[in-house]
Amino acid sequence: MDKKKIIKIVIAVICVALAVTFICFFKDIKRGLTDVIYEDYMSATPVINTQSSPKDIVAPTGDFYVSTKGSDTNPGTKDAPFLTIGKAAEAVRKMDKTGKNCITVCIEAGEYRVSSLTFTKEDSGTAECPVTYCGYGGEVVLNGGVTLTADSFEEVNNYPEIEKKLSDKVKKNVLVVDLTKEPYSLTSEDWGKIYAFGSYHTAESYDGDYTGPLYCELFVNDKRQTLARYPDNEYLYTEEVVKTGLGRESDSSTAPVKDWEKIRNPETDVYRINEELSQRVASWSNLNDVWMFGFWKYDWADASSPIGSFNKETGELSPKFVSLYGTKTDAPYYFFNVLEELTAEGEWYLDRENGLLCMWKPENLTEAQIDLSLSLNPIIEAKADYITFDSITIKGTREDAVVIEGNNNSVKNCLIKNIAGNALSMTGSNNLAFCNEITRTGKGGIIITGGDTETLTPGNSKADNNYIHHWSEIYQTYQPAVTLEGVGNICSHNEMHDSPHEAVTYKGNNHIVEYNNIHNVCLLSDDAGAIYSGRSWVWYGNIVRYNCVYNLGSDGHSPNGIYLDDALSGQQVYGNLLVNIPRYGILVGGGRDNMIKNNIIINAGRYAVYYDERAREGALDKNGWFTHAHVGTGDMWEALYASPWQSEIWQKAFPQYKNCTDDISEAETSAYIPNPASEIKNNLIINKYIELGNIFDSAQRFSDISENAIYLIKKADEVFVDPDNGDYSIKDIDAIRESAPEFESIPYEKMGRTIK
Repeated sequence: MDKKKIIKIVIAVICVALAVTFICFFKDIKRGLTDVIYEDYMSATPVINTQSSPKDIVAPTGDFYVSTKGSDTNPGTKDAPFLTIGKAAEAVRKMDKTGKNCITVCIEAGEYRVSSLTFTKEDSGTAECPVTYCGYGGEVVLNGGVTLTADSFEEVNNYPEIEKKLSDKVKKNVLVVDLTKEPYSLTSEDWGKIYAFGSYHTAESYDGDYTGPLYCELFVNDKRQTLARYPDNEYLYTEEVVKTGLGRESDSSTAPVKDWEKIRNPETDVYRINEELSQRVASWSNLNDVWMFGFWKYDWADASSPIGSFNKETGELSPKFVSLYGTKTDAPYYFFNVLEELTAEGEWYLDRENGLLCMWKPENLTEAQIDLSLSLNPIIEAKADYITFDSITIKGTREDAVVIEGNNNSVKNCLIKNIAGNALSMTGSNNLAFCNEITRTGKGGIIITGGDTETLTPGNSKADNNYIHHWSEIYQTYQPAVTLEGVGNICSHNEMHDSPHEAVTYKGNNHIVEYNNIHNVCLLSDDAGAIYSGRSWVWYGNIVRYNCVYNLGSDGHSPNGIYLDDALSGQQVYGNLLVNIPRYGILVGGGRDNMIKNNIIINAGRYAVYYDERAREGALDKNGWFTHAHVGTGDMWEALYASPWQSEIWQKAFPQYKNCTDDISEAETSAYIPNPASEIKNNLIINKYIELGNIFDSAQRFSDISENAIYLIKKADEVFVDPDNGDYSIKDIDAIRESAPEFESIPYEKMGRTIK
């Protein structure tokens, strides 16, 4: 080839390369800075109130007294107290309340072993004379379990049937206690068997004894111990899927299998495991009660199952129960309840046939607090009105800890910990969960239910100034710290952190989620949000405002900040501060009549705002993935038509409905119900690039998306007073209002726990 031609070709190639480089560089300039530069960038943690003032437990003046040194034959005075709270409740029940302004039962510090305390309507107070049960003089503990003493444990070599199954390197670290002997004298009915757990297990579809309460649990120094598992702290990942069984979505479609719930013993899944793992599983002496726990298809759907079958020769392994949503490769899971895998600190195992509890020896054994949960009932169960429980520690149940049905009840200044279910459930009106600490639950924290849907009468119940952390440790999806249900309830000024999934969820109308401090949640999920609700054209009127949400996700998981899922409509989201949100600051999943305004979103991983058109797509395409909006068959339509959305009360409360139509001939107007017609305005975005977010075409067309102020992350110090130290107060609000004219400052000082 001619030398000049070669030179020309080389020059042309260089020019093309330079042009491509320039285009890419220009694109980066347009977006701000490249993602590579800020890939690991973290904005400073916001300075938010993180604790309430410590409460003083003073000796109150009581009508009756209870003490661990008392007797139920006593009159219940301070000098001659009752022994049990049940006896005090009996005395309150018989007491004439006429002319009294309150009745107080004072419970002296100490531990009270209780299976359950039950209160009925006869135990109620009145508006003029409420009843209070309060602790004083130190910590009052209601324990539904049993405390195991250090001197009752023995070295494992005293139990050769256990010792021979452990490796030599761990034997010195394992202790054993025989629960059937004194001082415990427990039976298999006390400790129970292992039943299926996880929010999406399918055990109900199989014949046999597979569903029931959670097994008894071991806690050492108020930390939940792990049933011996493999791997110890990480996950295995599914490899080859040999066969997908008959799950509800096993046809590789999001449309459920018709009448799947009626199918008995559906065919399960088959995986092939590698040779090394196959040999390990084969080495376990007893596979009959070895279980698997994992996220078999989606990271928001956890489930457990015993091993169904295992073939060492082929490496084929089957869970007993089919995965509800089907299978995939690289799904995380682990094995548990394997004696041979008792190999790490924090693990334990129970030989359920012989009652031998094996435990990894904790540091400072003689000083360790060792608890075994046993009760199968709520520690406090009340169907009453005007009762308050104050300054009590509650622990040790394999169920929910406190369940209250009634009106004008309060649970305050309590510590609820080390339980299998939810901490506190309150159903009724004007109830209050106040200034409690909740930790180490197997499920969620506080559930508030109340109000009337037809009339939109509010429940006026509140979860306020609670500290909720390290919850959802057994059921690892959809177990929030606070759940609001019904109409008109409030979640305010709570601090919530450390959970695998969401922090707050709500269902119903006119709830308020405000001034909460939420961080380090959604640690094990991507398709999740710290504040979450979804799939309804009915739940209008909810307000999410002035919450601080930051530092979500872990180990590569990328959740969202505030998540309005699956066409949720009629929400107001304003005044929130969202910092270091790995995925989307605010995700709007195709809903309508949502108002997203005056939020500050700093350092969102993908986009500050995401708004899609899933409901419109589902309504106009009968084969669309969002089956819930399919015309004629979608459950969202069914829920809408079953609701009072066209009643006078609802049309007055939610005037947006007057402009809505279900007439598909109006599909190209904003009035058609499935269309994404909302308002996203006057938000302040500080991000890696100059973009509001990913807004789908129809959302752009039917919504008002404008007047948002957007800055590069490198400009943060020009926008905020001291962003490097977490002070996100606005430096020059007039400058912000040049782009977002109605932007208002956010009341940071009111966020978080603020009790004085």
